[in-house]
Amino acid sequence: MKRKLTAVILSTCFFSTGVLANAMVDLYKSPSCGCCTQWMNILEEKGYQVKVHHQQQWNDIKQQHKLPSQLVSCHSAVIDGYLIEGHVPEADIARLLAEKPEGIIGLSAPGMPAHSPGMAGIEGQYKGFDVVAFDRHGNTTIYTQY
Repeated sequence: MKRKLTAVILSTCFFSTGVLANAMVDLYKSPSCGCCTQWMNILEEKGYQVKVHHQQQWNDIKQQHKLPSQLVSCHSAVIDGYLIEGHVPEADIARLLAEKPEGIIGLSAPGMPAHSPGMAGIEGQYKGFDVVAFDRHGNTTIYTQY
């Protein structure tokens, strides 16, 4: 029992410190978008390797990854085959990469939530938005509420 508790505590530490990060990120954004750059900086600080693709139009990426239209945001990232749409907190990305939930193909923070990463949200103090998981059929579920 004590071993299991230790494993749970250690895995929580790994999630929150970005130890699981090290993933390659392909980020598709407008060259003039400052909030997208701030979100990217957060990922880089956590150890992710980010490759930026400056594009005015990136709808093909959203369509390729079957993003439901109600989940669209200002930038898209592809990480380990998952689409990450908008200002999704790094902790949710780390959790997704670690758990690999069956059927889930991406996460979105729809729109541009004011208190999210890159949008003046202070890490650990995000509020007022949901992170939504989606599958290839367009089904959605709340992944995390802030």
